[in-house]
Amino acid sequence: MMIVQRGILIFPIGPASHFHGGVPVVFHRRPMPQIPLHHHPIPLYPPQFQSRVPVFRVVGAPICRQGSVKKADQFKVRRVCRYNFKVEIAVIQSLIRAGYRFASFDTEFPGTVVKSEIPKHLISQAVLVDVYKKKHRNGYKMMKTNVDQTHIIHLGLSLSYPFGNFPVYDGAYCCWEFNFNDFDVDCANHLRNSVSIDVLKRQGIDFSENKCTGICSADFAEEIKRSGLVELLPCLTWATFQSAYDFGYLIKMFTGNKELPEDIKEFMGNVKTYFGPNVYDIKYMMKFCDGLFGGLNSVAETLGVDCVAGSSHQAGSDSLLTLQTFAKMLKMEKNKGKRLWEECGGVLFGSGNLDFWHHC
Repeated sequence: MMIVQRGILIFPIGPASHFHGGVPVVFHRRPMPQIPLHHHPIPLYPPQFQSRVPVFRVVGAPICRQGSVKKADQFKVRRVCRYNFKVEIAVIQSLIRAGYRFASFDTEFPGTVVKSEIPKHLISQAVLVDVYKKKHRNGYKMMKTNVDQTHIIHLGLSLSYPFGNFPVYDGAYCCWEFNFNDFDVDCANHLRNSVSIDVLKRQGIDFSENKCTGICSADFAEEIKRSGLVELLPCLTWATFQSAYDFGYLIKMFTGNKELPEDIKEFMGNVKTYFGPNVYDIKYMMKFCDGLFGGLNSVAETLGVDCVAGSSHQAGSDSLLTLQTFAKMLKMEKNKGKRLWEECGGVLFGSGNLDFWHHC
């Protein structure tokens, strides 16, 4: 038996031999319970500084307890293409409603095609308010120019329950890697950084396969909105790593592949609207931690976090490593995790604080 919704196969729940007369059973969509767009953040793992972790309940959805969550012995990066992305989005939506409220994402793109006008050492420098505005506006201008002129290649997504349990699907812990066909490596008009493209090829990205079976970013954004998943995104707590470009490509898709706003204030407003206030950037969190430096893999190695699926510079694998690293940082000793949780929310490395721009 299988469920068909509006003529689209949603989820197989039995072999074909269970069909009645070989005809799928059709269920009409019922109204889904409304989830408030804002809620108090819940730590990914229950850190030692919190005696009780509240459970955010959705009416009609199961409450996942640490002892009752399914377990598996392997991780799998689920490849999502044009032929299966509607089904995978339905699965992701059901997992979020079931309590998997922590998420991380990562994008792969053709690299930067416009060089920065600001020295790298100024990006992380503590500055006064007026210099703060100038620095981040300049950084945003560079990011906007690069995102406007290039196309997304991969989007990785990982989910976790507040206790740190990852979802099990098809017998394995899973994360997702969405493949897009917008970028054509054979098209001279599609700008790219040749060094970045070479790195992605060495890491196993098949640009020809993406061209044939990848998702159009416009179709992806339309399905996210049609399915109602876009309404759940602000309910999540997001873990990212140096994510200004990642948010840039997603905002670009959600706004109809238009150019990003001219003003950083409007862009940060879009980030808060689509993804909510509970956004954490590990690159910014590193400023409060001694001994952490470098890229994601360097930070993960220092903290003893292993890459358990895929390889670096692949969006699905990097999103999973980001979520695991974020969880490890929240468990730091001597109340360091508590400080990171309370002081680093809503800040994007290189772009600034969501609330700061909201009140400007």
